[in-house]
Amino acid sequence: MTITVQHSYFEDDQQALDEIESDGFHGSKFEAPPSAGTPIHWHDVSMHIYITSGMFRFQDPATGEIHECVAGTRFDIPERTLHIEEEHNGYTGVAGMSKAEVPQPFVRLPEELDA
Repeated sequence: MTITVQHSYFEDDQQALDEIESDGFHGSKFEAPPSAGTPIHWHDVSMHIYITSGMFRFQDPATGEIHECVAGTRFDIPERTLHIEEEHNGYTGVAGMSKAEVPQPFVRLPEELDA
């Protein structure tokens, strides 16, 4: 399972929501407040994220690549895939989740992957 990032991928919220629904995912708009980042972690849900304003930076530890995602960027993180959230000043987006009820806790530690 690999992380994919596509820049200049979409133009508006409705396009993102329509695509999320077409993929069989559950969509919603969100606003992420500024963050000092989140160390390496994973989620028990696959995500399609569409950035609508601001900038989100994250690192793919499998490749070492740091991705800068701005308005129009779509990135996909498969379920149980490790990644690192970099510090950011907040951003908005549309999220597509593979599960209607997002498993908690949302952020999981690497050692929980084997559990």
